Amino acid sequence: MALVLAALALAGCVRRAPLPEVGTPAATLYQQRCGQCHVAYNPRTMTAAMWDLQVARMQGKMLQAGLPALSDAQRAAILGYLTRNAGTE
Repeated sequence: MALVLAALALAGCVRRAPLPEVGTPAATLYQQRCGQCHVAYNPRTMTAAMWDLQVARMQGKMLQAGLPALSDAQRAAILGYLTRNAGTE
């Protein structure tokens, strides 16, 4: 997983594609909550299954950083956004 995140970070430095659904409540929530510690990755960089694992992992990191956990509604909105726009490979 660390290798995947390192590759994503490197890809983000080279060229960052705009996020899908710009300006929608779900995209804005994703950018606000997930982008408060790092760049909000383009959903196409991972599959829906990978995003499900990653969001769960990030919940723990948020708590470690002293940030409030996602509410159930926020988690559902963010995962819905990521799933709708996820990559296929």
